[in-house]
Amino acid sequence: MKINKLIALVFVIVLTSLGISQVYFTEFVDLTNVVIEFLRKSETFLYISSYSLDKEEIITEILRLYESGIDVKILLENPSPKLGDLIKIDREKSLHHAKFIVNDSGVLFGSANFTESGLKTGFNDVIIFSDYIDQFKNLFLNLWEEGKVVDCKPFLVVGYDDVEEKILEHLYNAKNRIYLSVFAFTNEKIFALLKYKESKGLDIKIITDSWFYSSKLNKYPIRNIKIIDKPMLHHKFMIIDNKVILGSANFTLNGLNKNFEMVYITQDYLEDYLEVFDFLWGYNCEDDCLKN
Repeated sequence: MKINKLIALVFVIVLTSLGISQVYFTEFVDLTNVVIEFLRKSETFLYISSYSLDKEEIITEILRLYESGIDVKILLENPSPKLGDLIKIDREKSLHHAKFIVNDSGVLFGSANFTESGLKTGFNDVIIFSDYIDQFKNLFLNLWEEGKVVDCKPFLVVGYDDVEEKILEHLYNAKNRIYLSVFAFTNEKIFALLKYKESKGLDIKIITDSWFYSSKLNKYPIRNIKIIDKPMLHHKFMIIDNKVILGSANFTLNGLNKNFEMVYITQDYLEDYLEVFDFLWGYNCEDDCLKN
């Protein structure tokens, strides 16, 4: 197992150094090194958005880059005292929940907070893009300077785009399968559409976290659902036929309508997300739990 993880880590570092867009999952690799390698490619600026950031290795690297003269700015929902004045805390009632890093080399985007659970012990995904730098930089600076949410095409931004409506549209047009893997699932519109599509013969599968026990949807009969008690299932992706919908947004009212969230819809990475979904569908915590 240690040899497999070492091989995976070397593969990650090589891809990251080449600037190749690639998706990574904590199911298969510790994302800490993925993030650190990406941070080290900052040449003039480093802008970070996250719900929380407290992983020591990440903080150490950020401070090193700042001391070397890199323009570092960080927007968070929760404080991270060691980063001091590099941070602005979002004081809005809605959550600052989008997780991304943008620097001179590209964009790192996904479901993972920059914490131990986000990068190592929970189930999360991130993608590194070699493009979209200008869009993310513009979005970040508008938030930093004016608290304003702006367009970031081809990504959808809650507060600018009607993300819930766009997802419902894709669900309604589904022909063969809908697979969900999500931490929090309370959205009644999505649930009703899933039940309707199941009645029409589509293959519907749901993987969610033990948080679902407190969801109001838990009182309804649901077939083909898997609840993972540990570690934290923190993904936020959906496979609809040959598309993947992914990002920071949970499938809740606030997640798709009120928080600062970002969603990406693509036909790329389909096989990667199918692989991790199959892994989770067959996952047995007694045998496979990640070790803290």
